[in-house]
Amino acid sequence: MIVIPPPYFVTAEMLELISKIDSNLIYLSSVKLPDLLKDKIRRTSFLRSSLFSARIEGNTLSYEQVEREDGNKDEKKEIFNILAAIQFIENSDLRSITLKTISKLHEEVLAGLSNEGGFLRTEPSAIFNQTGEAVYIAPAPDKISELLKQMLKFCNSKKEKFPIVNAFVSHLIFEKIHPFIDGNGRVGRLLIFAILKSKQKDLPFFIPFEEYLDEHKDAYYYHLDRGLKNTNDYLMFMLQAFYTQTENTKQIITGEIEKEQLLLTPRQEEIYNIIKDHNIVSFDALRRRFLQVPPRTLSYDLKKLMDKSLVVKIGKTKGSFYRIK
Repeated sequence: MIVIPPPYFVTAEMLELISKIDSNLIYLSSVKLPDLLKDKIRRTSFLRSSLFSARIEGNTLSYEQVEREDGNKDEKKEIFNILAAIQFIENSDLRSITLKTISKLHEEVLAGLSNEGGFLRTEPSAIFNQTGEAVYIAPAPDKISELLKQMLKFCNSKKEKFPIVNAFVSHLIFEKIHPFIDGNGRVGRLLIFAILKSKQKDLPFFIPFEEYLDEHKDAYYYHLDRGLKNTNDYLMFMLQAFYTQTENTKQIITGEIEKEQLLLTPRQEEIYNIIKDHNIVSFDALRRRFLQVPPRTLSYDLKKLMDKSLVVKIGKTKGSFYRIK
């Protein structure tokens, strides 16, 4: 019997992880990036999320193979179907999660792979471990609609004040209902992002936390298996997974920013370092450091630094000052 929601409570350890996640998301939302770079990071995150969600289910392709468009045709289709479902979530104005939302995600996931897309199962089902042993018997088909209705009521409610906790608990419930013949894992992980999108519309970056789940697949399945009885342990694992991937996303963005800085000319880099060392520097002070450089050229260099969001200008006259952004 599935109790919706299962009994759990938010502990001090969970609150610490939620706080760290929120801090990282605030940082990510504050970073100023060129639109092209932001789009590149977003596309990469979408693809990594799709790839590792498929790999959790046994897909063998690597990120490099997907980028090169190598590998098995059906495995590539599986990955790009998940990508299409992610893009559907991104482009939708999700005010709430409905059965129609879940059916659409399932249709996208199984497009061209199965005729079952969007249809609830009408036969008994079970979850098997790697040795083929049934470790969980899913609810009977005639119970699915009512259980999904209860799950949707919970995930759309404000009973749980932390959206990320709501999303993870809903994911657990969905996997236990196991409403489809195939694709439950992929759709269940997409459901997490759909809920976050519906509750936190200003998420700065897509966090591909499936990479952590794939790297810790045994632990993921362990906590899913015991999630209804030990929901707190399951939540701690999922929060750690999401936090780790926000940290990885920060590192990726920091690396991209450093690459942008490497594209500076030697003089622009020197100007940047002078401003960085002195906190605030006037235009006249920079002119005295670069006596052989025409003022117009120096102004051009400063404009390039401002265009890359590295330096900010204070004032509009010749007495302007510059500081690190």
